[in-house]
Amino acid sequence: MKKILFAGWAVCFLLISENAIASEYGDLYGIKWCPCNPDEAFDANGSIVQGRTVMCPCSAMYEGYDRSFEKDVRKIKDKAEETFEKVRSYKYYVGFEYNKSQVETNHKKVNFNDAVFPSAGGVNIDSGQLVDHQDNIGVVLGFRPHKNFGFEAFYNRTYSSNKTSKYDATTLGDPDYHMIDTFTTKYQAYGVDLVGYLPVTRFFDFVAFVGVGKYKFDNTARFEVVHGEAPSIYSKNFDFSEDEIGYRTGGGVQFNIASGVALRLMYKYINIGSPTIHYLQEYSASLRFLF
Repeated sequence: MKKILFAGWAVCFLLISENAIASEYGDLYGIKWCPCNPDEAFDANGSIVQGRTVMCPCSAMYEGYDRSFEKDVRKIKDKAEETFEKVRSYKYYVGFEYNKSQVETNHKKVNFNDAVFPSAGGVNIDSGQLVDHQDNIGVVLGFRPHKNFGFEAFYNRTYSSNKTSKYDATTLGDPDYHMIDTFTTKYQAYGVDLVGYLPVTRFFDFVAFVGVGKYKFDNTARFEVVHGEAPSIYSKNFDFSEDEIGYRTGGGVQFNIASGVALRLMYKYINIGSPTIHYLQEYSASLRFLF
């Protein structure tokens, strides 16, 4: 009887132990899987635990996670490279720019010989007094067939007329009379540039250009003769507009600040060679939208 009871308890103990092991390790097609307990040594080829083969997938799982993470990081890097490379190689773009301009005149005398009020010969004004700065805004259409060169068509114009006035007490040669000279200038220009690019990093390029443009200056001069504090007793307007070919060159940098957007900072030298203006120097900031 005791032997039978002992055998029964033994069977129950084995069943309980087996269930505990199955619960702890799980059971898949007769192969036990470890619970990834770091205190137990398992290898990828399986280990013998309590007489049964127990497989541990932990190492392979972690290696898979590592490979997946590296793959995702590589995809991000490749996407970033593709984005910046795309900024460099966009074929078409439109740009908007602001140009801070400095004018250098040729300092020659400009004669307004139809002004009949002074002595014979009209009024002679130094060109340096006629024209001042010519700040302007512009739009650009670009085509870049190669990463190292492209073409741009531009249109610039002053956003307001520039007006200067001076008091002239010498031209008339009479202390009782003086003149008030008012000069108004504005201009617009259009043309094409050949642009060269030197990529330095993914983020910016060096840029240089040469080009030619048609520059039209709309200039007027107004002369008023005043006696003391009285209103003007004579006034006349004169047009001295100019239409010239300007030769352009310059350089700067382009920052690729986002996908499809570039910031460009440039210095421009424009040789005009008109009767009043020798050359323009422009400091330009612009945005290019690439597509």
